[in-house]
Amino acid sequence: MNDNDFIPTFTHATERDVDLLLVEELYSSIDFVHWMAMNAGLTKPIWQWEVKHSKRRTRSRREIDIFIEILNSDQTRSALLIENKIDASEQPDQAESYRDELGVLAPNYQTTAMIIVCPEEYRDRYLEFTSKFDVCLTYQSIRNWFIQAESEAGNEATLRYRLRAELFDQAIHKHRRGYTSIPDSVVGDFNAKYVKMLAELAPQIIPGNSMLKPANPRESTSMIFDQKKTLRGLQEDIRPSRFAHELGRGSDRRANYVAVTFAGWGAALPAIRDVLEADTAGLEVEFTSKKPNKSRPNPGLVMSLPTAPVDNQGSFSEQQDLLADGIERAVFLRDWLLENRHVLVGWKSEVDKFLRSF
Repeated sequence: MNDNDFIPTFTHATERDVDLLLVEELYSSIDFVHWMAMNAGLTKPIWQWEVKHSKRRTRSRREIDIFIEILNSDQTRSALLIENKIDASEQPDQAESYRDELGVLAPNYQTTAMIIVCPEEYRDRYLEFTSKFDVCLTYQSIRNWFIQAESEAGNEATLRYRLRAELFDQAIHKHRRGYTSIPDSVVGDFNAKYVKMLAELAPQIIPGNSMLKPANPRESTSMIFDQKKTLRGLQEDIRPSRFAHELGRGSDRRANYVAVTFAGWGAALPAIRDVLEADTAGLEVEFTSKKPNKSRPNPGLVMSLPTAPVDNQGSFSEQQDLLADGIERAVFLRDWLLENRHVLVGWKSEVDKFLRSF
């Protein structure tokens, strides 16, 4: 098979595929659990949670697709029931049986809710059925969550989130190939030359998995380094979750910088900006964060150094000086972080203090 014809996704997505993907993400990601819970009106901070797949109902032989038991930070408990539908019509009294199960659970949980996840087309076709749940989360919204997560993820997670977004897109299109990231050999060749330059100019910066692929999607403009290896001198609680050179597609209006992202620190930015800027005075760095919302209640804090825009679909040789300057800035940022561990520890303390105030 030609590399350009390869689409790294399942040949089709089934309801079982979606079930297992949801269970795995709910099991491993507190951000995803929090997003699901927030959409269902369960707003308390989460301390612990447990996920069960195909759980037998208390008074019925029927099963709950996904059951999440949540222990909140105030020691109260919440229960969240999730039904997944890709194209099958409802079973008789299915929504009512979910509601009955919530009634059985109510004495043991302070808050309960039930969600149906399905494609938008399914929701609209079976509106009477889907409206019986507390909330309907569409596959489109879940796919967008993964796309957003990919944009903030570090080396080890970005390809995983991309694949998951593509699987949900296949599920939306019911076994047809919908949107997929089509590998582009021009972008792949550009990446290979960047990796070669990186090895020559800055061997201490380790390329991430997505940089080493023989072909990358045309829309991919991020050189995502392996932050764990590149910043291995930093302890995990202060090590950034992402380290990347954003090329910006050759446009001044897009993101053009080298940056690290500190996971979960962004909500504290308004409260700690003065501290951050005082500690980095004269460095030309900028601190930014997306506004917390239901999708991302704990956004990352981005620390960036500006670079010149580069077009990864253009000539590498004509832009190599700009790329070399960007790599030099990445080295500077890496070295500053490693030499200022005590500063990062102080930032972490300020973030923790802010988060405890809520």
